[in-house]
Amino acid sequence: MGSIRDSDHLEMTDTLRNFFVTSIGDMREDSLYPFCAKDLLDEEKRMLILHEQAIQQGLKLRGKGAIAVGTLFAKRYSVFVMAVISAFSLYDARLSIVDETVRFELNGSGGMRYKTLLESASLQGSEDPDQRRIEIDILKDGLKQHLDQLFQSVAEVTEASPRVMWSLVAHNVQQLYVRLMRGQWGRLTERRLNRIEQDRDLWLEPSEINPFAIQLQPFEHSKWKGPLLYIRRYCCLAYQVGDGDHSHGYCNSCPKITPDMRLNNLLQQ
Repeated sequence: MGSIRDSDHLEMTDTLRNFFVTSIGDMREDSLYPFCAKDLLDEEKRMLILHEQAIQQGLKLRGKGAIAVGTLFAKRYSVFVMAVISAFSLYDARLSIVDETVRFELNGSGGMRYKTLLESASLQGSEDPDQRRIEIDILKDGLKQHLDQLFQSVAEVTEASPRVMWSLVAHNVQQLYVRLMRGQWGRLTERRLNRIEQDRDLWLEPSEINPFAIQLQPFEHSKWKGPLLYIRRYCCLAYQVGDGDHSHGYCNSCPKITPDMRLNNLLQQ
């Protein structure tokens, strides 16, 4: 991969920041992003981060609500995963997923904002399908290793299941490609749409060792004519956040709600 034009770099940084709360830039003395992914592997720092995240969500890190802290961590962190995948499929750009360079801050409501480095980018990317597969396999394996160790570390504190955490990530990745194929982030050329479709098939290639490719059921209802919506395998437990007027409720993709409830929620949006 080579260099990227200033206009394309600006478009990419705007897209990642606006839709995936992920910034790209120099890491030196950046007090806005006080934590890095590696901190979640350190016992003391991990407790500090998860405890603060639990407080912001109105949950407790010990006892009832602890599992929700873990599942919601995975769901929030999947936003960064989507940024990495979108940068590659939309802009042929590779973002760093090295533990020390992936930085984040808590946003006050239990979510996170992210910052990382741009490793390399090119206007064209690889035109060779075999080379494209190699590049995606490298990125996929890197993300799997990155997430496996983070989820295991978070699970030790929250007792959330890494399998459930992975399922939340996989759901968001599969839903991401639905949105990418629809051109949700701007008009795309036929060439780019073909590349996105090719990437999707590689990311979601069925395999026992591919955690992104778990099978999900699409939402079906005689009155729903909107875009494809996949239903999560497991509830993320976001409904445990807050109470009264501040309660989160069930997500539209939650397996706990009925088809009619899901339809009503979608039509009200």
